[in-house]
Amino acid sequence: MTLVKSLMGRRQFLVAAGVTSASALAYGKPAGADSKVIQTSAAVASEKEGTAGARVVTNKYPHLLSPLRIRNVVLKNRIMLTPSPPHSLQGPENFPADAFRAHYSQMAKNAGLVTIVEEFGQWPKTYDSSSMNFGPSHYSDSMWEDIPPVHNYLQQMVEEIHCEGALVCCGRIGSGTRGAGGQGAQGGGGAERGGAAPGGAMPGGTPGGMPGIASGNGMPGGAAGGGAGPQAQASVSIEEIVTQAKKLEDKGYDMVEVGERGWEGGVESVRADLDAIEAVRKATNLIIVAVILPFTPGLSRGNPHYMVDERSGDKATGPEMEEVLKMVKMIDGLADIVRMKDAGHYTNHPNSFTMEKGKPWMLRFSQAIKESGANIITCPTGGFHDPDLNEEWIASGKTDMVGMATPLFADPEYVQKLYEGRGEDIVPCVLCHDCHGVSRTEGPWFDVCTVNPTWGLSETKKKSIKPPTSVKKVAVIGGGPAGMKAAITAAERGHKVTLYEKNDALGGLLRHTDYTGWKWTYRDFKDYLVRQVDKAGINVKLNTTATPSMIKSNGYDTVLVATGAEPVISKIPGAEGKNIFNIMEAYSNKSSLGKSVVLIGAGTFGTETAICLAKDGIKVTVLASGKFMIPKEHIGPHNKENQIDIYENHPNISYVLEAITTGISDGKVTYSDASGREKSVHAESVIIYGGLKPRMDEAMTFSDSAGRVLMIGDCTGQGGTVQKSIRSAYFAASQV
Repeated sequence: MTLVKSLMGRRQFLVAAGVTSASALAYGKPAGADSKVIQTSAAVASEKEGTAGARVVTNKYPHLLSPLRIRNVVLKNRIMLTPSPPHSLQGPENFPADAFRAHYSQMAKNAGLVTIVEEFGQWPKTYDSSSMNFGPSHYSDSMWEDIPPVHNYLQQMVEEIHCEGALVCCGRIGSGTRGAGGQGAQGGGGAERGGAAPGGAMPGGTPGGMPGIASGNGMPGGAAGGGAGPQAQASVSIEEIVTQAKKLEDKGYDMVEVGERGWEGGVESVRADLDAIEAVRKATNLIIVAVILPFTPGLSRGNPHYMVDERSGDKATGPEMEEVLKMVKMIDGLADIVRMKDAGHYTNHPNSFTMEKGKPWMLRFSQAIKESGANIITCPTGGFHDPDLNEEWIASGKTDMVGMATPLFADPEYVQKLYEGRGEDIVPCVLCHDCHGVSRTEGPWFDVCTVNPTWGLSETKKKSIKPPTSVKKVAVIGGGPAGMKAAITAAERGHKVTLYEKNDALGGLLRHTDYTGWKWTYRDFKDYLVRQVDKAGINVKLNTTATPSMIKSNGYDTVLVATGAEPVISKIPGAEGKNIFNIMEAYSNKSSLGKSVVLIGAGTFGTETAICLAKDGIKVTVLASGKFMIPKEHIGPHNKENQIDIYENHPNISYVLEAITTGISDGKVTYSDASGREKSVHAESVIIYGGLKPRMDEAMTFSDSAGRVLMIGDCTGQGGTVQKSIRSAYFAASQV
């Protein structure tokens, strides 16, 4: 019997681009996939679910997926990919490189409208070392030279998006802090980046190209090159704006954002752009998108123009509801779409610490606009991830569209799964924002996705995964995120998988998310993995401590060891006393902590634990041994800003840096501060977090339990985050 015949009827792993849906086999070759791999995969489609072509699925999302006509164009669905250029997706190329273009092509498979941020710098490109203090100015995400060969690549990218049936929007032209026209002469191309070109090096509107069109990442204009800041907006004539718009139309763009960035000045800032919007509408066939950044008292946080390390959490500004409605009334009939996101620099990149599940802040603004009788199409953004809720909100008339970006990074088959009626199988985005860049100042200089192990990697790397040569009998030791991902991946490659978990439930360290409402995104991801383990037909043995002899006796071909990590046992004098918990115990014993705790240890996990407890009403004092609560190299452009803002401002959190704990006794924790002085703090309970220790010794006992043994996740000593564990598990299992 041939290999293909022997594998027929089994669920097969889809190689390339992180695709995990066997049903995608019926829809052609995924981007970046090797044809031989896909041919093999096509032959081993699931007998449990059948191929997608054999199923008849009723559209469960008729409103979200319905076409939308806007004047002279039609959107294929109601999803907009919002401006979201991954800052480190490509290197120092002077043009949109293959990885960048492939990313947007993949996004176009999902979104009906794809927004590209286009920004031109000086030619020839130079390196500005001063910009290294602010990561986005160093990243080469969309800072391209304004020369014809670059326009060639850009037009190719636009055409590749059109190939997927999506339309392309460019933002932004006109006046304001996103940079355009005469602004380039003062701040160098994109004013808000301030690093695209040294001040005065490139006047806006160079021959044959466009003025700088910046992405709006929060850097005051010209900060790296001595140009104008956000308050020094240069005047751009209507004629110049129309010229810019016509050039975009010539390049193949379908839509354009016109006006000031978010119109933070309210009604008056809108009034200044009305003539320009009308002129563009008359001179071109471009659909016009207006952007408003509404302000919500008590929620909006962060000044969008803050400098590096300037924490300005209480300085968000923007129009409130009444003024937003007045602004919309002014542009209704001129602009076609109004896109909204929160006014705060921190909160317009929400996460589970700032946004409740299923309650995106911009929905109420969209609903109010619809109820006002305005004809403009609404597109709120920021937290619109859940397809079932998106369907409900569009069906009920609360909004016309939704904007998103990171959910499509997390699952490149987001829309395909919706067409198949499998919304529950969409990989949930955890809102970590590491896709913006892992670090802002120290590196590493690349983007990752916590839940999609192949996102951000080269097409060459994705193609390196080969199909299996035979069906293997596989054991996975450990049911944490790494173990579950490895088991799912191996099962999708057609193997017979048994998963051993010593506890009574799957989840590993992520089980702590069941005890807090402030890590709901990671809880959703953990629950998703559990569901997929069940759907993949994996034999799960709970309450079973695997031993090397047990594994040997069952004759497995391959063993994937994911024994994980555990909290380090503290050696602080008194650490064995009453009301003292390790960090995992603290979550499950929250009701026993009392009203005040001392948390010894910080870092990302420790700091987020303090935030969870504080938001639940417990007073927390953190004693951090380092100079920072969260290491600087772990802080990217947007990925830890909300956490920093919370711990610096929350009334229930206090912290001491460079504090060395010396003892615990009767609810009193003694420590020496940065100057060596001995101090103490009282609390009803103490939580100790000294990091996580890999269960490496336990893992190594399985080294000779099968012909092939692979260690994955935290037990290798190379883990430490969910992202690293998931990527490790995926690529290890892809070798089987």
